[in-house]
Amino acid sequence: MAISTGSRISISLSQVSAGQVQMNVWDYVVLELVGTPTAGNYAEAWWNHVKDDYRAIALAAWGSTFTAVKVTELGNPTGDYGEYAIPAGERAGTRTSPTDADAMPSYTAAGVRLGVSTRATRPGQKRIGFLTQSDVLGNDLQAGFNALLVTLMDTMKTNMTLGSPAAATVLVPSVVSLNADGTIRTSQVITGYAINQHVTSQVSRRYGRGV
Repeated sequence: MAISTGSRISISLSQVSAGQVQMNVWDYVVLELVGTPTAGNYAEAWWNHVKDDYRAIALAAWGSTFTAVKVTELGNPTGDYGEYAIPAGERAGTRTSPTDADAMPSYTAAGVRLGVSTRATRPGQKRIGFLTQSDVLGNDLQAGFNALLVTLMDTMKTNMTLGSPAAATVLVPSVVSLNADGTIRTSQVITGYAINQHVTSQVSRRYGRGV
């Protein structure tokens, strides 16, 4: 079944940080839709929209970091699904400083809490890797990495008007909570975010719990 206006979709970015395969998962509500783009089209257009800010966080010296984007229509067992393999020339980060490129352990990350307006869902939580030893002093994030994270999160919390191949489609960043049978219980629009200024750890969260 094709994604339509009002559909909830999940977009997952597969990446590698310090040798560990990781995934950031973002939920959206389709607010406006032009034409009939496939899930694979959404994946490509989304990556084109966010890639500059994501790549700016990862060091170029680490080589291939971002690998694929997957899109799943939520709440529909016959819903659309598609994957976009990130081109080889866009897989590496673009950050050139610090030059030492000494990675923090793969289980460490910067933590971000997403804001929602009611208790209908839990606040969203994101873990962003790619930390180097120069990004951390004691247990505190340093200003340079924090600034890159702010730039990324300002993009991720804002309604996205996609370009080709899903041109003029508008996605609203949301937190979606699913019932045990996979149907949608509720969703909320993301209203803001707060960055944890202390280094945290990578975590696995149960799918569809509104986190």
